[in-house]
Amino acid sequence: MDNENLNRRFNWFFMMILISVFQVITAIPVLFKEEINPELFGVFGGFLLVEWLYFIVASVFCNQNNFELEVIGFLFSGIGLTVSASVYDGYALKQALSILLGLCVFIVLILMLRRTDIVMKLRMPIAIAAVGLLCVNLLLAEYNNGALNWITIAGFSIQPSEIVKLAFIFVGAASLDKLQSTKSLTKYLIFSIGCVGALFLMRDFGTALIFFFTFVIIAFMRSGDLRTIVLVCVAAALGAVMIIYFRPTVAARFSTYRHIWEQMNEAGMQQTRVLIYSVSGGLFGLGIGNGKLKHIFASTTDLVFGMLCEEWGMLIALIVVLTYVFILHYAIKVARTTRSAFYAIAACAAAGLMLFQTALNIFGVTDILPLTGVTLPFISRGGSSMICSWGLLAFIKAADIRTYPKLSKTILPDHPLYPPDIRIGKISSRPSRISNTPADSQQTRTSRRRQTPQNDDDNFTKVYPSPRNSSVQSRQRTPQKQSAPQKQQSVRQQQPVQRKASPQRQASAQRQAAPQRRSAPQRQQASAQGRKPTDRRTPR
Repeated sequence: MDNENLNRRFNWFFMMILISVFQVITAIPVLFKEEINPELFGVFGGFLLVEWLYFIVASVFCNQNNFELEVIGFLFSGIGLTVSASVYDGYALKQALSILLGLCVFIVLILMLRRTDIVMKLRMPIAIAAVGLLCVNLLLAEYNNGALNWITIAGFSIQPSEIVKLAFIFVGAASLDKLQSTKSLTKYLIFSIGCVGALFLMRDFGTALIFFFTFVIIAFMRSGDLRTIVLVCVAAALGAVMIIYFRPTVAARFSTYRHIWEQMNEAGMQQTRVLIYSVSGGLFGLGIGNGKLKHIFASTTDLVFGMLCEEWGMLIALIVVLTYVFILHYAIKVARTTRSAFYAIAACAAAGLMLFQTALNIFGVTDILPLTGVTLPFISRGGSSMICSWGLLAFIKAADIRTYPKLSKTILPDHPLYPPDIRIGKISSRPSRISNTPADSQQTRTSRRRQTPQNDDDNFTKVYPSPRNSSVQSRQRTPQKQSAPQKQQSVRQQQPVQRKASPQRQASAQRQAAPQRRSAPQRQQASAQGRKPTDRRTPR
């Protein structure tokens, strides 16, 4: 992503008009399906108001113009809100509150990720809190659909593993600069093993697989060694085989894989219904609220992609899948120009996690992969999933240098991920004065040379005069006799300037200035004739 693409202003106003029209059109069948429900009007109206208020405040008061991710987030959240409300009216208010809470988490993370020094200080406390939250889940949770991953507090159910996903990426990316030492690497491995092991004890194998995939992404971006990653994957596969061998109940959960049609009225009922009803929807769908899959258990959570295919059509479902792929592509692009390696690792890990979770959900309900029971980001019903989805977007947005306009004008890139031709902020058109004293360190001279103009033509015209006035300026600039300290000072003054011009231009300038110089006999002859030489001037 070059400077022109980075500095191009995103026309979010036009995009939000299109999305708002789409959301109103899709909400009409839900609002007028049987009888008018004032609560649904308030929920959808409040959702539209919140998204427009966010864009206006962020654009006017925060000087933001990169709203690509927020547009996708509100589009998917609106689809999830409509799908939930089409099944049951009571789901609408809870889903809208989940979207609002997820947006708040998104804003808080953007503010927190602004400074990497704060991130490094919070790395260890967040890791301890994440492990403690998983331990509390093991102690207080009850089995629900074969898994021990839900905690019910005051009538609200919370899935701690979704919140720990954000902590896992935060700690992994923040540990990037600390992995040079064996001690820090050991701590991060212990943290990762603890998280994955706790998820295995909860029997939440889908989330454990997502955590492991995220760990592979972080490890690969840190080392770039495929052999190490292959060894890690082989070790994990051997561990999974041993767990299945010693715990036959784990293998029983995947007994219907590739055999759903043999048990279509028993364990394979959900997947077979998804395949049948998805095909019946055709290209444009049966209409919102007119499908039959909504009567199947977990239609708005694990099977929500089937509802999209049946009621919204294959076309909308395909656009949703391609948009998840675009998020990963966007994360890779901004990672190339981000201002710190932390943001590059966090963005790619968050986008990879989101895309991998999407693949598990879609391929699981269609029997391409075993059904693991993971949600579809933004679209599946659930507050914990919505918070996690918006938090993942925050990691990707923080990697974009346009997110923090004040910092982008002052911070210069100096890490290997930065391309050499990137420009941040406004560069002065005047060359900087380089000190010739020994106290001027190499680092100071290097930082000052970054601020000098990079145009060779400009430097050539300032250093070398035109041929018309070359004789006069050369006589004014070149003294005849200089002492040894003056010669050393002259060499130090001219050396930084000569490095700016190319060798071809230096040779051309020397050829222009050479004929104007006089030899010693010529100067003596001019003195004998009584003419005062013009080039005998005391150097300034």
